[in-house]
Amino acid sequence: MGLDGMSGPASQGVERLLEMQPRLARVLDIRPQRRAFEASASVTARQLDAVTQLPRDGRTMRQFADAVGISGAAATARADRLVTQGLAERRPDPDDRRTVWLVPTERAMALAEQYHAWRRQMMAAVMRRLDVEQMIALEQILVALAESGSSVPAEAAWGEPDLRAAVDADELRWA
Repeated sequence: MGLDGMSGPASQGVERLLEMQPRLARVLDIRPQRRAFEASASVTARQLDAVTQLPRDGRTMRQFADAVGISGAAATARADRLVTQGLAERRPDPDDRRTVWLVPTERAMALAEQYHAWRRQMMAAVMRRLDVEQMIALEQILVALAESGSSVPAEAAWGEPDLRAAVDADELRWA
């Protein structure tokens, strides 16, 4: 049994996936096209990601920070840039004056819709390489992975605590 707790075909499958990962990353890499989209829209990648996280009726600043995955202070700075670019407006909450809502402008909504359509085209170009059965199988796999949790726990990534401590101590002892 290997370090990953797998043996036989499962372990071989992990190794095969690791071998394919760089090629798969190249196949799915849309960064050059994304940069062209961002330039044509005069927005940065972070602004574009932020705009896509704003529903039409907006979010509180705390909700916005959580949706984008940044701290409250970073969300405030990002919101400042969105407001300056004309992509969002701050609105007070009528029921709680301590709460501020970040609401997308019509320009932001149009940009988010264009970006979604562009992403759909990019994904379709990749998916055209698969037949229907492969697409269905891939979707099932991705749904299963997405629903399995948000990240890999440290124990799964590093094994038992003794192994983590050994790695932290710059010496590798297999327990």
